Amino acid sequence: SCLDVFQGASSLSPGNRSGLGWLDCQTLLLIALSASTQCSIIQRFHTAQQRPGSHPWLPAAGHVELGWVMDWFSALPSAGYRYNDLVSPHYLTMIANLSGCSAHRRTPNCSDICFHKKYRTHDGSCNNLQHPMWGASLTAFQRLLKPAYQNGFNLPRGFSLAEDARDLPLPLPRLVSTAMIGTETITPDDQFTHMLMQWGQFLDHDMDQTVAAISMSRFSDGAPCSEVCSNDPPCFSITVPANDPRVRNGRCMFFVRSSPVCGSGMTSLLMNSVYAREQINHLTSYIDASNVYGSTEQESRELRDLSGQKGLLKRGQVVASSGKHLLPFAVGPPTECMRDENESPVPCFLAGDHRANEQLGLTAMHTLWFREHNRIATELAALNPHWDGDLLYHEARKIVGAQMQHITYTQWLPKVLGEAGMKMLGEYKGYNPNVNAGILNAFATAAFRFGHTLINPFLYRLNETFQPIQQGHIPLHKAFFSPFRIMQEGGIDPLLRGLFGVPGKMRVPSELLNMELTEKLFSMAHSVSLDLAAINIQRGRDHGIPPYNDFRVFCNLSSAQEFEDLRNEIKNLEIREKLRSLYGTTKNIDLFPALMVEDLVPGTRVGPTLMCLLTTQFRRLRDGDRFWYENPGVFTPAQLTQIRQASLARVICDNSDHIQQLQRDVFQVASYLQGMVSCEDIPAVDLRLWQDCCEGEERDALALADGGITLGGICHMPQQLL
Repeated sequence: SCLDVFQGASSLSPGNRSGLGWLDCQTLLLIALSASTQCSIIQRFHTAQQRPGSHPWLPAAGHVELGWVMDWFSALPSAGYRYNDLVSPHYLTMIANLSGCSAHRRTPNCSDICFHKKYRTHDGSCNNLQHPMWGASLTAFQRLLKPAYQNGFNLPRGFSLAEDARDLPLPLPRLVSTAMIGTETITPDDQFTHMLMQWGQFLDHDMDQTVAAISMSRFSDGAPCSEVCSNDPPCFSITVPANDPRVRNGRCMFFVRSSPVCGSGMTSLLMNSVYAREQINHLTSYIDASNVYGSTEQESRELRDLSGQKGLLKRGQVVASSGKHLLPFAVGPPTECMRDENESPVPCFLAGDHRANEQLGLTAMHTLWFREHNRIATELAALNPHWDGDLLYHEARKIVGAQMQHITYTQWLPKVLGEAGMKMLGEYKGYNPNVNAGILNAFATAAFRFGHTLINPFLYRLNETFQPIQQGHIPLHKAFFSPFRIMQEGGIDPLLRGLFGVPGKMRVPSELLNMELTEKLFSMAHSVSLDLAAINIQRGRDHGIPPYNDFRVFCNLSSAQEFEDLRNEIKNLEIREKLRSLYGTTKNIDLFPALMVEDLVPGTRVGPTLMCLLTTQFRRLRDGDRFWYENPGVFTPAQLTQIRQASLARVICDNSDHIQQLQRDVFQVASYLQGMVSCEDIPAVDLRLWQDCCEGEERDALALADGGITLGGICHMPQQLL
């Protein structure tokens, strides 16, 4: 922690250390940068301990205002100034430690070549042996285009009412949402089920999660961002316009900026450079089932059952009727799942991604895949009783990740991208170490959020004959952080049937996000319910995502100088007029809403610019992954043949409690019985292809002759593999 690092500085006496706990890492850095000499850095801390509130930049609440630092920076001479001239190398190192920057400059150890040639690390490092941090967790999102900030550096567009005297101000995100995104009208998808949306969300939580600001209170006075309506870092509240159709008694919605990468934005000044603010991906970018196993070694160990040599994940309560386990409960203080005193006090479930409890359909998916890991590990143990727990765990994990990749690229993406998009994606031609598989900022912040337009306002719950269960369907806002409903209202089976047995929501340009998402989001946790569409727009500005027009040019579409120039991609005149009324100029249009109102390319669920961005990202994720399941050497040819038998239908058959009837393709709409088959007719992965033929020296000799790595014992690494 910052305090631990600072306690190593001999200049501070023990009596002056305890009071530093309220200072966050970036605040410490900013204070340090404000000092004119190395001596005054320490002096400011001493003074702060002795006389809190006596300085205009240090209120009694103990938080530091950023404004004085910005003023200080702007007053410095611009030419030839070296920020690190202010402090000695010793204190520069200390400041870098305090800021947290040093901790993020980790250099992974990829020397255990026997492990790294066969298995992924949990944090994604050492996948690309030439660039070990590509795609790793806690690294920066990638950019297709230079970021667009109001000041070219770190302030979001729209941070002030007008970016420039010559420019039109950006519309309020909430106004854009109410004018053209929120809808009460829902058109069912006549082809694809609600599972199309649910797989997309589950997949997204394997690839990206933006790290939020380290403080949820503004630096100026310590007031919680949930209680203020100011653009006072890190708060960046979503302003509610006058005459809002819902919000009458609130002026804003809660929003906090994403945490910047160390060495970008304000912290870049310490490095004697100026780099625009970048954001952090908490997860590994690779499709590696990190939502099942975690994105750090520490997270993985918290999820594993290390009590025996079985390679299992920790299990929760047993479902009496099936003998299968639910996810374990998260331990620690009360969680967001126990906020409502009127509901049963059931804590959140624990999974590889902490958003597993966000809504019940997602929780059901996490339950399926944690069970799938344990099912595979148990079967591998029976086939190979000489394998230890680590080997069972890593082999099962490898198979689970491969199944997710196969389902995504052969069963899910073709429905989203259609024939045109899959042609744009191109065929797999092998691993390319020059491809960075990191997640694009525009993908995480705008493009992949297209899934929000596919969400029904209800989570349907169906019994064995696909009729509503006794407790009925659930309005979406009552399904947020509600694990008690799985414990007490029928388990995961009704939810799963409601996903593959009900049509999804069709994305119609005039019917985008249902009102459960724009008017009731997390209503039980906030005094003013949030608006997912407004959040998406605000997050894009927070991340410096360039306007829609810039991405049109990137995707080889024409640059729209006038709103009429959008007519080929947005045929609806009423929508174009709404854009004109809101934005005034095509150069201002935010990426997210524009992507959502583009007309669908025939045979797809995306418009042309969105197709371009999705194919760009999914090509990188495939081609830049050394452990891609089709990359020769990752699996034997016989094993790969079995992986290609995998389907989400089979995973449901194997890991639900009692589901026995479903369609072969759970993304495709089918009526009960007609179009459905028995689980006995769904192909399965034959794990006998993972059985060792022999043990000990004979196995090692065969592995060496085959040019491969042993599964245990001696590690053979032929030169051609290096």
